[in-house]
Amino acid sequence: MAIDLKLNDNYDLAIEDGDLVLVCDGAEVAQSAGIRLLFIQGEWFFDYTKGIPWLDGMFTMATSYEQKQKILKDTIRGTQHVNRILAFTFGIDPVALGATVEFAADTTFGPVTLKVGT
Repeated sequence: MAIDLKLNDNYDLAIEDGDLVLVCDGAEVAQSAGIRLLFIQGEWFFDYTKGIPWLDGMFTMATSYEQKQKILKDTIRGTQHVNRILAFTFGIDPVALGATVEFAADTTFGPVTLKVGT
């Protein structure tokens, strides 16, 4: 069983009636994948190679659309308890520097869907 602290839509800790809220199973896997997709490469000072290269490669023409998709799909597949991706869409707005990733995945706990981005 996968259990974690639940995050709200602003990625702050979810609190209900003065208590922290837990998230488990498929919802926890979806939350974990979302956090991994939003993790900017270079943010973690212990290992600057971890994360998505949002600032260096995802909004440039130097990285092909196929390479960008591969980076994102590999991140989703690398999330614990994800067995395979069932559906995937990725859109990018290089002018506004915004991106949206939407996916459905088969997990150990059943299918999950998630949409992250601006």
